[in-house]
Amino acid sequence: MRADPAPGLPDWDEADFAELLERARSFRRVGARALPQPESLLREVVAGLFGLHSDGEGGRFEMAPWLPPDWRSMALRRVRCHRTLLGVELKPRSEWATVKLELNFGPPIALALALRNVGSIARMTVDEIPLEGERAIFTLQGQHEVVFFYRGEG
Repeated sequence: MRADPAPGLPDWDEADFAELLERARSFRRVGARALPQPESLLREVVAGLFGLHSDGEGGRFEMAPWLPPDWRSMALRRVRCHRTLLGVELKPRSEWATVKLELNFGPPIALALALRNVGSIARMTVDEIPLEGERAIFTLQGQHEVVFFYRGEG
């Protein structure tokens, strides 16, 4: 699957997520006739749920996952950004979220990574190196682990 080259992230909320799940369930139950264009479902997962698109600000590959409530993990394998293939695994927890990234093939790419629908971020680390702000900007090459720590209430 290719990352959506269109700039900007789509609006995404609980209703969009519920619709995506229902479309996926109908495809699994009924088969191809229920979902005549499966690539549109995949595009919605890539662009909507994972918030991926290429050629963002500064020519970066941008990723801003929307974290489904009560999900323990989600992963996307073999996403293409130009000539680069990468994998993403996300594990949200009550006080932080871990995003593991792996460049599987191709040249390194500039990446901007943030999270949606989690409130404010108190701090984050990229490969155990602390960074300021609410999004991580770095060059993706090899394997990386980004941890976002949520700001506690009160």
